[in-house]
This record gives sequence, structure tokens and C-alpha cells, in this order.
Amino acid sequence: MELYIKGIGCVSPQLTYNNSVFLPEIKKYAGKHMMCIEPDYAPFFDTGSLRRMSRVVKFSAAAALTALKDSGITQLDAITTGTGYGLLENSEKFLTSMAGATGSVLSPTAFIQSTHNTIGATIALITGCNGHNNTFSHKGFSFESALIDARLLAAEGAKHILAGAHDEISEKTFALLDRLHAFRNNHDAALNDYEKGSNGIVAGEGAAFFILSAHQSEGDYGILVDNTIFYHPESTVQVKQYIDEFLEKNNIGLENIDVVISGINGDTNSDKFSHETNHLLFAHQTIALFKHLCGEYMTATSFGFWLAAKMLFTQQVPQSVILKNRHRQPKYILVYNVFQNDHSLMLLKAC
Repeated sequence: MELYIKGIGCVSPQLTYNNSVFLPEIKKYAGKHMMCIEPDYAPFFDTGSLRRMSRVVKFSAAAALTALKDSGITQLDAITTGTGYGLLENSEKFLTSMAGATGSVLSPTAFIQSTHNTIGATIALITGCNGHNNTFSHKGFSFESALIDARLLAAEGAKHILAGAHDEISEKTFALLDRLHAFRNNHDAALNDYEKGSNGIVAGEGAAFFILSAHQSEGDYGILVDNTIFYHPESTVQVKQYIDEFLEKNNIGLENIDVVISGINGDTNSDKFSHETNHLLFAHQTIALFKHLCGEYMTATSFGFWLAAKMLFTQQVPQSVILKNRHRQPKYILVYNVFQNDHSLMLLKAC
């Protein structure tokens, strides 16, 4: 089931929340993590609501509402979201209060607002959507699972579906992972920094949401043709086999792919499959990266999906994301991501 992308909303470490521009300037980060550039929330929420919302709830709901406004649609039939860690800061607050409670009664508020489906529920309350509402927490497959769910819903008759993903960096979790040497010692958001590789990743966060429909209309960003996931391939040859089968299933030859958006994250070990696949399969395609702009997190592919949608709509590939340029117009885009050997493919095309 092909889905048309009718509206987009993205809050990330770059200036992406304004849909009228496309990566107007690149924000560079010198540390081990990249935090979201948050929009002005006044147009989205009243002051009372803002006080009750955590940071990730605010920027995720703002991204979803931006996508809804961008599409011009007033009523959703379904909401499907993906998240890796869920609401980390609220979870930490609840666990900290539980550890220090010494037998006293705890307020349930922090726990209620720490569940993974809090974002989906908040969006449903704001938009008045009483339909299907699902949240997937499948590690590196979370956003991809939400897209599969959206395609199934469209096949069953849902007209307008909000699909997206969100993840945040929290102070305590970041400190714990940093002690395990998971992160790089330096970072300058440069493409060549990611091409050369190093040890560790740069942590990121963000939220990206999309209005999807099986029905075409004027102003659509592009078309999600298909997406799939595959787990722990044994070799690059097996990766090639999966990609060939995926493209064959959709009646598209490798030569038709114009741009490959690769999930290279700069870590030498985890990028092995991506680099080898790029050399083996994509010699004639423009190769673009995205994690130097948003960092690495379980649902970073939602940022890659946003990037693909903007490329299709503007028919431009920004110089800031190009690793290898073959000067091809972005008619067909393949997003190939690897997260801890969880592999996924998303195929998009221009309308």
C-alpha cells in the first residue's frame, strides 16, 4: 500500500520546525550530544498546559501539530508512533522519587507521564482523535514499525493517519552511557568526520511526524512506496540480497534509485555494513547522510524520512548532506539505516 505524505513536522537539533525553509543553516555541535532546537510553543499550547508538559512532550506534540497544520487536514483517523526509550526524564523523576520515598505514598503523576504512549495520548487529546492509537517500542525498528502499522491501517480504510517518532536525551541516562564510553570525544557535525569514522557515536534526539494517506492530492510531499526491516544479517552479501529482493518486490531496478540516504553514524564498528553496502551497490547513486545533523538515537530514521520528503518536494539535495554526488534529480530515494545491526529500508518516490 503506497501512502502519500501530506504534511510534515520535525523538531531536531537543526532548524527544521519551520516548513517554509529547508536546512537554511547547519547548527554545529562540539560536545558528545546534540539537543533539539525547540520552537516557540505559544502558538501550540496555553500557559497552563505548558507547565504540565515535559520537554519531550512539548517538542513532540509541536511536531505532530505542525504536520497536521501543514496538511490542512482537520480530523485524524489514526495515530501511530514509535519510540526507543520513551519519556526518559519523567521515568527518572519517578524512579528517583520512589528510591527516596522510604515507604511513603508516591504521587502517580510522574509515572503516568513516563509511559511510552504518553505522546500518542497527548496528541489524541489535543486533536480529538478517538480512533486507533498505537505506540511501538522496538528499539531501532520503532519508527519503521509505526510506518508498517500506518500502511496496514490505510489498507483497512483509514483516510488520514498521523505517523511519527520521538526520543530524547536525559541527563542521567546520558551520564550512564558516557561512563561506558559509548560516545565520541569530539564532534564538529562535518560530513568528512562521519566518513572517516571513529570510536563511539554522537547522541541525538528529536521528533518527526507525518500525515499519511492512500489518496493523492495537490501539494503532497512524496510517496512512501514501501518499507521493510531485517535483523542481524551475517554479511554484506546478505544485505545486498535483502535490498535486491525489496526493490524487485516493488518493481524498481537499482538503476532507478537516484539518492540513497545512509544511516552512517560515524562509529567505525557500527558503520561497517553501511560503508561496504555503499561501495558494493550504490556506485551510481548520490549518497546523503543525516546523522551528522541529528545525532544517533533509536528513531533517528524519522529524521531521515523527513529529509527524504523535503528532497522530493523541493527536488533539491542540500550540499550539507551529500557524501557522494552523482548529480541526479531525487525521483526515487532509498533510506537505508543500521542501528546496532537492526537494518531497515524505506523507499520513497516523487509524486
